[in-house]
Amino acid sequence: MLTLHWDVTAPAAALAVLRCQRLADAGRPVAFSGIDVLGVEAALPVTLDQLAGLEAAAAPAAALGLELRRPTRRVPTLPVHLVGSLAEAADLGAAWRLAVLRAYWTDGADVADAGVLTTLAVGIGLDAAAVTALLDDRGAAADLRGRFLALRRRGVGGVPVLEVDGTLLPADVDDATLRELAAL
Repeated sequence: MLTLHWDVTAPAAALAVLRCQRLADAGRPVAFSGIDVLGVEAALPVTLDQLAGLEAAAAPAAALGLELRRPTRRVPTLPVHLVGSLAEAADLGAAWRLAVLRAYWTDGADVADAGVLTTLAVGIGLDAAAVTALLDDRGAAADLRGRFLALRRRGVGGVPVLEVDGTLLPADVDDATLRELAAL
């Protein structure tokens, strides 16, 4: 199975999510694995790698329906991925990824804010109380941090990264190669 490791604040990862979601929508076996790449707990100024990535990913992302605008900050994304786990369990992962990417890249929303995340989650059909409880659950956050650390130990550092049968690959492959990888 093809797995895409991604994070919200990486423009190349946003583009990879859109590309891989097209394959998933066509019935190809694709999994999405969110990871908070920076692992910080406070927002940072926009980083140079974000700006460089934005320049490269903006046009292809727009062609796939996502407008990438210059973000106002680089936020911690562990809360995004916590809610993402709830969305995946409810078979709403695709809707969640698109909602959070649009909120961050197009609308400039602070996707580290619990209120913003709850509003987005309710907008795709998740229960507000369940989202709030999960975001307040320190044990769930610690477990997810542990998963992120395990991914880093396996070599997932920057994103996007594709994984096929335990092999990590760059995600900047052409569409034909991406389809082939999804068929393995």
